[in-house]
Order: sequence, then structure tokens, then C-alpha cells
Amino acid sequence: MGEILERAGRTAEVKISRDEIVMFEFRMAPRMAGAGPHFHKQHVDSFFILEGEIEFTVDGEVAHAQAGEFVHVELGVVHAFKNSSREPAHFLNMHTPGMRFDEYIRRMDANDNPDPEQYDSFLV
Repeated sequence: MGEILERAGRTAEVKISRDEIVMFEFRMAPRMAGAGPHFHKQHVDSFFILEGEIEFTVDGEVAHAQAGEFVHVELGVVHAFKNSSREPAHFLNMHTPGMRFDEYIRRMDANDNPDPEQYDSFLV
């Protein structure tokens, strides 16, 4: 079992932390905000839904991904996600290459106010 990162309404277990990939296993409570609009210049953000449903906004389009579905966000594409449903959600999130994204989440959870751009995350 990997390191568990927690904040109100969600847990993120670090499954893989390598230069080439950082992978989390997320569990989100119902009606829980995820990441607001942002994009990445140097890495791809991908999601595989294990249980429940996640609402994604990708390049201005809203879509709902359910268990068994995969969402892949290309470089430079603005995206956001949240659990807008009444049920918990469970999904894998992969950052390739890793860009030390586990460090970023760890620091955010600790209220350390990291600079997102140090981790290739550009807020919109």
C-alpha cells in the first residue's frame, strides 16, 4: 500500500512515484470539487474510472465518465474535474511523465501553498 494523502472529502493513495509516471488512486465523496480549470505543458493527465462517475470539463466541453471509462487530456488542453454525483467516486489518475505531481498534492494537502507551475500545472 502506498502513501495516503488526505483532505476533507477525498483520499489519494500514491500508487507509483517515478520520473516517467505518477499514479494516484483517488476516492472522492459525493458532490466533491476536484481540480479547477488548469492545463499542463509537459505532461499528460489521464483518468480511469473504477466506481461512480466523474464530471470532466475538457476544452470547454462537459462530459460524465463512468466506471470502466478512460479520459485522456492532451498537452495544453484546459481541463477540470469533480464528483458532481450523489455517490462516491473511485478512480486512477496518471501523470506522464510524473513531474513530481505527488509532491505537489502532498504540499497542497499540507497547506504549504506550492507554486503549481513548478509541477507543470497552469491555473486558468
